[in-house]
Amino acid sequence: MPGSLSLLKGLPRYDVFLQEAKCFPELDASACYTYLQLLRTGDELLALDEQVLNSYGTRHGRFNLLMILLKYGDGEATPAGLADKTGVTRATISGLLDGLEKDGLIKRKPDPEDRRLIRVHLTSAGHAFLDKVRPGYSRWFSSIVEPLDKEERRQLVFLLEKIRTRLSELAGNGESQSAQLS
Repeated sequence: MPGSLSLLKGLPRYDVFLQEAKCFPELDASACYTYLQLLRTGDELLALDEQVLNSYGTRHGRFNLLMILLKYGDGEATPAGLADKTGVTRATISGLLDGLEKDGLIKRKPDPEDRRLIRVHLTSAGHAFLDKVRPGYSRWFSSIVEPLDKEERRQLVFLLEKIRTRLSELAGNGESQSAQLS
């Protein structure tokens, strides 16, 4: 798959992990296989997502920022608030906003009551762009989970939430560091 990590393309079969577990009894073959499948699926989703958004002439960060602005009331968003909301640095948001403003999709204006603040507005061209992209993009990501019925989707979300909770626990305890490897 173009754009995906080459190391994840040819994952070992489950029986390879079972063989490894004979040499390393502490190795949980099922956990290893599941983890690598999760990484591979995420990698393939991101690569495909990038291709789909590229076909609309945009990238993931720009599209997400426009979608966030759509949810704000007109002029409620600030660059600092957008950086916090997206989890990126203010410098990254500034660069994204520069490009979006250059393309006429957003406009930055000083706050009328506090001129130290800058407010970010989605322009009519920004609204039109989102109106053009959202239907096809929504159809695309809906097609990804199409093989799953509603109960399977609910179950998948539940399982992914459990993994995200565990990731938060590990990150909070610092366990994601090399201490886990010893």
